[in-house]
Amino acid sequence: MKSTIRKYAPPIFHCINDFGQGSLAALIPFFITNFGLNYYQSASIIFCNTVVASIAQPILGYVADRWRVPWFIPVGFTVTLVSISAMALATNYEMILALSLLAGVGAALFHPEAALLVNRTQSHEIGNAMGRFAVGGSAGFALGPLIAGGVYVFGAHFLWVFTAIALLGVLMYIYAFTDKADVTNASVCESHSKSVAIGTNDWVSFGKLFFVIASRSILFSVLSIFIPILYITVINGEAGASSLALTMYFAMGAVLTYMGGALSDKLGFLKTVRLGNIIFLPSVLVFIFVPNVWGFFGAMIPMAFGVFSQYGPITVLGQKYLAKNAGFASGITLGLGITLGGLVAPYIGHLADIYDVQTALMTLIPVGALGLLMSFWLKEPK
Repeated sequence: MKSTIRKYAPPIFHCINDFGQGSLAALIPFFITNFGLNYYQSASIIFCNTVVASIAQPILGYVADRWRVPWFIPVGFTVTLVSISAMALATNYEMILALSLLAGVGAALFHPEAALLVNRTQSHEIGNAMGRFAVGGSAGFALGPLIAGGVYVFGAHFLWVFTAIALLGVLMYIYAFTDKADVTNASVCESHSKSVAIGTNDWVSFGKLFFVIASRSILFSVLSIFIPILYITVINGEAGASSLALTMYFAMGAVLTYMGGALSDKLGFLKTVRLGNIIFLPSVLVFIFVPNVWGFFGAMIPMAFGVFSQYGPITVLGQKYLAKNAGFASGITLGLGITLGGLVAPYIGHLADIYDVQTALMTLIPVGALGLLMSFWLKEPK
C-alpha cells in the first residue's frame, strides 16, 4: 500500500501545491472588484508571488543537490496554501501583495526537492514518472481556479478550504515517507548519488535551454492572468464564470501535458518543444482577435497544447543537460518555468492599461517565436 502511495504521491503533492498557484490568477477579478485595482496592480500580485520564487528556487535546488531536505515538500505546499487562505483576512492591497510573496516562498521550497524525489525514487522510469509529476501540477492549476471560484458564491472566508487541503497533504506525506520509507528512500538516494557522480553537465546547452524555459514561462503566466480578464472585457462574460474559463484551460493543460510526454517518447524531447511553439503561434492570434465565445474556446485548445506540451520535455532536457545537478536544473525548469513569466506580467498589465488587453497580449507572439528559434539551436542530449 505504501509503495503505491509513494509512487503517486509526488504528482499528488504537486497538484496540492499548484492548487494555490492556480487559484491566485483566478482570484484577480475578485481583487479587482473588492479593492478597485487596475491591470498593473492586478498583475503585480502575480509578480510578488513569482519574484521571490524565481530568485529562491535555483538556490534551493542547489541545496537539494547537496543535502537531502525532504521536509521542504510538506512545508512548501503548506506555506503556499495557508498564504492563499490568509487572503480572506486581507484588508488592503499591500496585505494581498505580502501574502502573495509568501505563497511564492512556499512554491520555491516545494519544487526542487519534489522533482528530486521523483528522480531518486523512480529513476527506472523517469520519463513516465516525470510526466505524471508534471500532470499533477497541471491538474492543480486546473482545480485551483475551480475551488477558488467559491469566493464568488460564499465570500472570501471560503479560501480557508485551501488550508484543509494542505493538512490532508501533510498527513499523506507523514504516512508515506516516514518510518521504514525513510530507510528505503535513503538507500535509493545513495544509489542515485552514485549515478549522478558519473554524469556530466552541459552548461552551454542548458544556457540555450533557459531561453526556451523563459519563453514558455512568459506564455504560461501571462495567459493565466489574462484569460479571465479577456473573458470579461472582450467576450463580455460574467466574473464568476471567468474562473471556469481558466479551469477549462488548465484542465486541457493536464491532458496535454501528458500528451506532450507521450509525444516526446516517440518524436524526441526537442521536436515536441518545437511542435508546441509552431502550433501556438497561429492559435494565439485567433484567440486574441476572434471576439466571441466560439473563437475564444476553440483557439484555446491548440494554444493550450503549445504551452503545456513543452512542460515535461523541457524538465527532462534540463535534468539531462545538468546530470550532476538535477536539483538545480529542476529549480530552473520546474520553478522558473512557472514563475519567471510573472516577472514580466506587470509590464503586460501596464500595456493593457495604456492600450487594451488584446494589444497587450500581442507581445506573446514574439515571445513564442523566440522560444521556437532557440529550440532549433539546441541538440538532443546524449
